[in-house]
Amino acid sequence: MNYSQIGQDLEVLKFYNNKTEGFFVEIGASDGIELSNTYLLETQYNWKGVCVEPIPKRFELLCKNRPNSLCYDHAVYSTSNTPVIFDICTSYDLLSGISDKIDCHNIAGNKTQITVNTISFNDLLEKSNAPSFIDYLSLDTEGSELDILRSVDLQKYTFGLIDVEHNFVEPKRSQIRDLLTSNGYEYIRENHFDDCYKHKSV
Repeated sequence: MNYSQIGQDLEVLKFYNNKTEGFFVEIGASDGIELSNTYLLETQYNWKGVCVEPIPKRFELLCKNRPNSLCYDHAVYSTSNTPVIFDICTSYDLLSGISDKIDCHNIAGNKTQITVNTISFNDLLEKSNAPSFIDYLSLDTEGSELDILRSVDLQKYTFGLIDVEHNFVEPKRSQIRDLLTSNGYEYIRENHFDDCYKHKSV
């Protein structure tokens, strides 16, 4: 049984030949089970890792559902300790994100706003004692993916496999590809609204 929305967890297992005891980072983890790209990896293959979810009710469930993961309720951002406005879509809260970064297709209809504290990607990894090689990064923040990737030290940290949501938004999608391919990553495929990359060392 897989939990991902479009089979990302099964693709990770296929890529790593059912590897056990890998390390993941999932930014935009929701409740840790619903549409999770890492729940299967953790529960069935003994992976460890980091889950980030800033929506309070989702984060509360995340902590209950993923007690073996390091869970954070920050918004991953270019800087740490910066209060930001976070839009929560009231009809479907998975379509939520930082107010001035959220993809335009997500803000139609009713929404509520909360203030969320930020953590930079580098600080998140350092705080979590993450290894320099991270097997899998799942990045789904409804619009701030490019800023997050620009902020991480790609010389210090290597991600074996990356799934990053693009939602067909240009020029951000192309800018993400340019950033990653210029830092040792290869574009593998489009998976609906995600793009998948692998590091050349893997």
